[in-house]
Amino acid sequence: MTEFQYIPAAQTNKAKRIATGVFASSLVVFALSSWKGIPFRFAFQLVSCAMMTVAILVCVRYLFKSYGYRIEPSEQGYDFVVLEITRHGSCAVCRLGMEALLSVEPWTPELAKQKKAQKSLKIYNYCVDIAPSNAYLVSFSDSIYATDENPICLKLQCDDAFKSALLSFLQNS
Repeated sequence: MTEFQYIPAAQTNKAKRIATGVFASSLVVFALSSWKGIPFRFAFQLVSCAMMTVAILVCVRYLFKSYGYRIEPSEQGYDFVVLEITRHGSCAVCRLGMEALLSVEPWTPELAKQKKAQKSLKIYNYCVDIAPSNAYLVSFSDSIYATDENPICLKLQCDDAFKSALLSFLQNS
């Protein structure tokens, strides 16, 4: 197997709609604070600032950057690499050895509840959509970083071909 790469495209406009809606609402709340008869105008302005902050955070996370996934050869075999892609280029934000791959599971509400019940488990979300319909939970075992016996879990948004490439490493081990 040579290098295999997948760059998901956003399938919904949820992030755009949320950012636009929250930003427009913050402008309305800020405009309300200018009315003379309203008490506690500063509270309206604080709420407006908080809403603008949320809109900016949604834009930065879901609109201004994307992610790509790559399985590439390394000295130890193969590595799974997550790339953060911006208009200025890309950089690797996660690199794990494929020999440590434990599972590839479809992300379902039941799985989300099960994983949320494990308080010390951290799931890194590398999806390009808010709440995508085709997400997978990919778990890696790595004793260097997972000192509390919890696996390293990545939430990815990929197609069937990339999922099959990931599963081929589970079958080979």
